[in-house]
Amino acid sequence: MIVPREYLVAFLNSWKEISQNIDVIYPPIGKLFTISIGEKCTIVPISSEDYRIKRNGFLAACSKDKILGEEIPTADDLRTCFFASFILGLENYGKIRAILQEAAKRNHLKGEKLFFIGYDTNALRFRLNAVIEGIISELYGNAASKIGHCLSEVVKGELRRHWDRKYDQPEISRLKQDFMKNFLNQPPKAARMARLGAVEYKHLMAQINCQEISSRGYRGYGDNAIIKSYEFFRDKNNVDICLISGDNNFTAMAHEEKMQAVYVKQPTSYGESMDCTWDQAVDLVYITAIVFGYLLLGEVNVYGIWRGKVEDDWDKYRLSIDANDANLKGELFRDMRILENGGYAF
Repeated sequence: MIVPREYLVAFLNSWKEISQNIDVIYPPIGKLFTISIGEKCTIVPISSEDYRIKRNGFLAACSKDKILGEEIPTADDLRTCFFASFILGLENYGKIRAILQEAAKRNHLKGEKLFFIGYDTNALRFRLNAVIEGIISELYGNAASKIGHCLSEVVKGELRRHWDRKYDQPEISRLKQDFMKNFLNQPPKAARMARLGAVEYKHLMAQINCQEISSRGYRGYGDNAIIKSYEFFRDKNNVDICLISGDNNFTAMAHEEKMQAVYVKQPTSYGESMDCTWDQAVDLVYITAIVFGYLLLGEVNVYGIWRGKVEDDWDKYRLSIDANDANLKGELFRDMRILENGGYAF
């Protein structure tokens, strides 16, 4: 069953009727975390050290094959899943909100400059645009936002350069994991993480208040080319821009060019448990499924990538899920099938 990410709320609701806890398992490592389901959710993760030990042991038993080593996510990758689903707090959230609150007060009828948010490559890979969009939605409610987004084609080029890669049959054979047979003609881990950012780029571009900045005149890639393109857009259109980045060097370079920029630092660790909303838990399952490629939620198979996954599946945040037990499938998939059928049970 191929379902969009938002259907997982119905899945968690159905699971709650069976158990308050659901273990999220990645076969080469074992349990990654447990989701305790209540009015809110609690995530109990494997420690970074335990993860590293299990990963090293698994790779050692597989003779440390290079392709397998590049595919099996690291402890840092798992932490990035917690970060990109916003279960780990954003260090500069208050600063970003204050900047947006000030921008929302601007009176364009009195000649105050238009205000735009721009993003670097890491910001989109970490889905920081979702944080910005959430704050803007809170500030404006149902009213039209006066804050715009802008995206550099250099960022699009960097993301595309990283995600335009697929596993071929010889590589699949070298991976030697049964579930990885379903990764044929699909992107490896690093490319999947870049594809997450590329999808966010497309979703931002679909908004009427987003402008794309041409990369013409800025050769190659890298922070300098990205910053110069945003600087050109700012000066040509006489607007203000605040750049959002997950890279400290990027923000330092932007500041040298007298551009406003905020570095959103990723935490270096996480606690023994983390509280979150249902939506954040769903985001965590979705992002982890993409980064890891395959997960077991209890006894349910969840694929972030699978043979035949196409552009529309990426753009609509879809996962492929299945259960071997017909009775379990009936219980857990009931609400999702109702959603799939437009609200009608059959």
